[in-house]
Amino acid sequence: MKRVIHQINEDHHYFTCIVDGKEEAYYLTKAQAKKFFDYLDRGYIVDFELYNKRKIIFGRYAWQVAYFSAIERPAYRTNKMLYDLSNIRHQMKSILQGFGYLLFLDLEMTMPPYYKGPFEAEIIQAGYILRSPAGEVVQQGSMYIKPTKYKKISPRTEKFLKLDQSYYDLAIDYHIFYDQLRDMISMYDPKIIVWGKNDMLALKASYVINEVEPLADMNAFVNLLQIHKTYYNLSDDLGLFKAYEIYYHDTYHQSHDALDDAKVTLMVYEALLKEMKGA
Repeated sequence: MKRVIHQINEDHHYFTCIVDGKEEAYYLTKAQAKKFFDYLDRGYIVDFELYNKRKIIFGRYAWQVAYFSAIERPAYRTNKMLYDLSNIRHQMKSILQGFGYLLFLDLEMTMPPYYKGPFEAEIIQAGYILRSPAGEVVQQGSMYIKPTKYKKISPRTEKFLKLDQSYYDLAIDYHIFYDQLRDMISMYDPKIIVWGKNDMLALKASYVINEVEPLADMNAFVNLLQIHKTYYNLSDDLGLFKAYEIYYHDTYHQSHDALDDAKVTLMVYEALLKEMKGA
């Protein structure tokens, strides 16, 4: 729906429009307000959709905004487009299609023990799939990694990741994992595709813990979760396996295995590209 903003209340995250002679209110979540309120002002033209959800603000109902499609600032000759979802989606499609080598990476980390105390998560499993620009799998693998700072893995971690004696038999030193990852990045210069921030932060923390140089800056990473949130205008985080279910209309039973998760990340990436091409 396309409306003209009548009033705006930044403190309480809502705006109003005149509809059929009556003033109607629409509210944003905190995350939406942080993203969009700099674009909103009285007299601006907004194109948006609503959730079938409302709450009372100052004695009247306000409907929750699902997402904005466009925001325009009126001008004498031609309105100034401040936000255009269709253009953003087109740009995202061009960027993703222009990538060369892709490294789909998933990391599993240690979890704190049940009792409180100092703790810092460490990488203990890595799964990866390196794909060429033509879509061919160049390398893939999985490895268990010994923690450096805390030698003993908590029972909580063992239970959650279903680790048994094979972990302790196969786990390699962090520096072996680091060298292998360094070689792949040096040779192929891939974009590193991850789901969410956790893997990026864990990798960054591992450099400090193990006193090594960073292998890639943050620009080398592509947060596929954030791509989905922007493309589909989602206010809340979307789980990787929920995204898989939406695209493939099937349930995927998560095993908390890094290579398995990397494969699902690849499948979700491919499904998003297919969706973009069909749009």
